[in-house]
Amino acid sequence: MKSKDITQKMLERYNDVFADIVNVLLFNSKKIIEENALIDTPTGSALKIDGDIYSQDRDVAKYWKNSQINIALFGLENRTTPEKLMPLRVIGYDGAEYKKQVLKENRHKR
Repeated sequence: MKSKDITQKMLERYNDVFADIVNVLLFNSKKIIEENALIDTPTGSALKIDGDIYSQDRDVAKYWKNSQINIALFGLENRTTPEKLMPLRVIGYDGAEYKKQVLKENRHKR
């Protein structure tokens, strides 16, 4: 991992920085996301394709919570050069998180 990537990840883990980035990118700089409403979530997951298991690691991810309800999951991926398959990687990260939520919900119903 390059030092620039490590530095970006460390900075983005601060809720105030993360909230500012999301507010600029998604809400035209309006302060919609408050830093105290962000909760860190694990960035690692596994993906199984044709019997092979692959490790995935998202740069930074946080839940946006309102009371006990997850409103959204935001994830950041830092790139200095375009990567053609990056959208598919992000879909894999999101899919793994949705799967984790479904499994958790099913355990609570039992």
